[in-house]
Amino acid sequence: MPYEFRDAMDPNDVRFGASGSHGQPPGTWSDDGALMLALLDSLLERGFDTADQARRAVSWQREGSYAPGGKVFDIGVATGRALGAFAAGAPAEESGPSDERSGGNGSLMRILPLALVEREMPLERLVDHVHRASKVTHGHHRPQVACALYVLIARQLLTTDDEPAAALSAASAELRRLYSSDAFEPEYLGALDHLEAWSERQGRGRVWDSFWSAWDAFAGADSYEDTIRRAVAYGNDTDTTAAIAGGLAGIHWGIGGIPGKWLEGMRGNEIAEPLVAKLLEAEAR
Repeated sequence: MPYEFRDAMDPNDVRFGASGSHGQPPGTWSDDGALMLALLDSLLERGFDTADQARRAVSWQREGSYAPGGKVFDIGVATGRALGAFAAGAPAEESGPSDERSGGNGSLMRILPLALVEREMPLERLVDHVHRASKVTHGHHRPQVACALYVLIARQLLTTDDEPAAALSAASAELRRLYSSDAFEPEYLGALDHLEAWSERQGRGRVWDSFWSAWDAFAGADSYEDTIRRAVAYGNDTDTTAAIAGGLAGIHWGIGGIPGKWLEGMRGNEIAEPLVAKLLEAEAR
């Protein structure tokens, strides 16, 4: 988060505990972490309920829920519009803007909990849930598809011994078969084509750039720490790129792969730890 909006840099120049953008204390997560925890809390407490997901996101926006110190200091344009629409009475799944300009990464950055909580769910239903969760803030097909591919990659990493490249290949093939069926609008397959054809990696806020920047940071790394440094080194929307990449790296290397200094230096343990414990308890049943 401290490196957000900066130019690209050398990964070796990225360090934990830096101060910079937003002027927050070291170890503070941003909107990415808060909204990811809000979704996790909703899934664990209520099951899949997009209205509850939206209510918790509004609670973050207005009251600082799920934020270290209860302070909100950054929110994406599309997310702000969507939460405003929901608070004004719009249905949760119709709140997210769906115009061509609404291709931001605000739903991808928080979507990981669906892979953790619903990884045993049948494919079509899981993808439907991912689409609907994305629509709370991002109603266009392209963010929905990026979220779906990400969740399927995460599920593949969770449930198989696949290395990253094999996990991506398997998830992409699954999603393409699903989108080629009559169960989904043709726009979904077109959005997948667009995503898979994208070649730039600049760590910017468009969801297709965010997806691939995060993917390359993860797939080209040899550790969790290396993943995060590589993600931040793109510059621009650094907190989101690192959140997306870090989700996959966390699955792949486990909590033991996270540097102890980073874990000890995080703020907000009183928020995150009970949710993690609740997730593990649910998984143990």
